[in-house]
Amino acid sequence: MDKNQQFWQRFLELSQQTNDAESIQFFVDRAELVSIDRDTITVYLDNPIKQDYWENNFQENLRVAGFELYHVDFKVHYVFERPLAYQEQYTAAPQVQPQNREDTGLIRKHRFDNFVRGDGNIHALGAALAVVEAPGNTYNPLFIYGGPGLGKTHLINALGNAFFEDYPNNRVLYISAESFLNSFIESIRLANTEDFKERFRNLDLLIIDDIQSLNKDTMASTQEELFNTFETLFKKEKQIVFTSDRRPDQLNGMPERLINRFEWGLITDITPPDYETRIAILQAKTQNLPYIFPIETFEYLANQFDSNVRELEGALNDIRLIADVQGLETITVELAAQAIRSRKEDVRRITVIPIENIQEEVGKFYGISVKEIKGSSRKQHIVLARSVAMYLSRELTDNSQPKIGKAFGGKDHTTVIHAHRKIKKQIKDDQSLFLEIEEIKKNLKK
Repeated sequence: MDKNQQFWQRFLELSQQTNDAESIQFFVDRAELVSIDRDTITVYLDNPIKQDYWENNFQENLRVAGFELYHVDFKVHYVFERPLAYQEQYTAAPQVQPQNREDTGLIRKHRFDNFVRGDGNIHALGAALAVVEAPGNTYNPLFIYGGPGLGKTHLINALGNAFFEDYPNNRVLYISAESFLNSFIESIRLANTEDFKERFRNLDLLIIDDIQSLNKDTMASTQEELFNTFETLFKKEKQIVFTSDRRPDQLNGMPERLINRFEWGLITDITPPDYETRIAILQAKTQNLPYIFPIETFEYLANQFDSNVRELEGALNDIRLIADVQGLETITVELAAQAIRSRKEDVRRITVIPIENIQEEVGKFYGISVKEIKGSSRKQHIVLARSVAMYLSRELTDNSQPKIGKAFGGKDHTTVIHAHRKIKKQIKDDQSLFLEIEEIKKNLKK
């Protein structure tokens, strides 16, 4: 390392002591030392608007580092175009062959500009945009979790596509956890694990979707390989992104050290879209279709399906089929109701379950008796179980609120209304409770 490199390294050390990582990433990482001549340090900045921030936050560190190494009280000069000789030196560096988009595994249609933002995904969207702006440091790894059909795959592919366009000489790979597993098994079968390591450990951005697929004790070898891949990329300050249907601390089949790595960066969730977002999603999904959708049709559909985006997409496919067969242009509420009738009937047929079964399954899950669920105890864990059972009785049966109240020891129907509203609100904010209820639903449908 020559003296100028030592100077720049010392400047970086000083700056890291006085500035946060985001500021370093945005203002310093793209700056370059052009020259040190007599009493002047010349620094290249990629944008003139950064000069004022440099003068207030980094310039003193340049002068301190300069005095420590050269014993000179330097002035600082900023340039915004590289001098010709410096440009020639800069461009003479070996060029990396740009990656073919097909090799990235990215789904091209998923972009930020067609991702419908709402209260349930705004934080995850902001994190994804920040990662593209400053990959490798700001949020590394980025861990996005949430239920199925909420837009996780769309968002991380939008991140990957933006990264691919902004950094054309960098290498990116989007892959599902199941495909990662299959690739690793295949590399063992063909005795070419070194090729596998070469592929995954020399990336600038690795995106793994549905990481919960590796959440099994029987996958120890694959988990070990994932851990080693993570370590290699992280030490190189390369960006890593994961999605999951649950938080890292709920991946009980993962080794502790891997869960620990997932938690190093930012963990953010995506929750089911609210009413306004569902309408916006429907408008976005239909804008290129050859039909007229009155706003009341969107409102009707948004009220019929509230769990995830895939339900809305399925409903639109049903509507398109009937509209095409009947040669219709305007999608009325009546037509929409006709188109989705079988879908709604299928849902009812699957989910109509006796209240007694719900009480038994909830009691088994939370470790309390049906008698306690029907009783009047105010102990916190019993109140939660009772509220969940009432919530599921409203969601999975056609019984009226008074009838449900009667089945819970003669409770008033307003108690059922309160319990349903409380749990419905809680599962939007509490991913653990959401997963617990999904697990109970799954058990009830066995």
